[in-house]
Amino acid sequence: MLAQFAEREKVGFTLLSDPKAEIIGAFGLINERFRGTAWYGVALPITFVFDTKGIVLHRFSQRDYKNRPDVNEILKILKK
Repeated sequence: MLAQFAEREKVGFTLLSDPKAEIIGAFGLINERFRGTAWYGVALPITFVFDTKGIVLHRFSQRDYKNRPDVNEILKILKK
């Protein structure tokens, strides 16, 4: 299903499915606000910027899933 979505939407990067929230749990990204609900396992809206060695250079995070960092803000950081 994820591959079909990526193809249909012409996503140009690899998507990751984490139905049991194992990966986001390992990174401490589970949104605890949803504990005890059907939405438990939803990740916090966080964008990581890595260098070519896999080191995190910057982390953009928000408490509300509706708020996402502006693409221009991310690009500005990446250009530094």
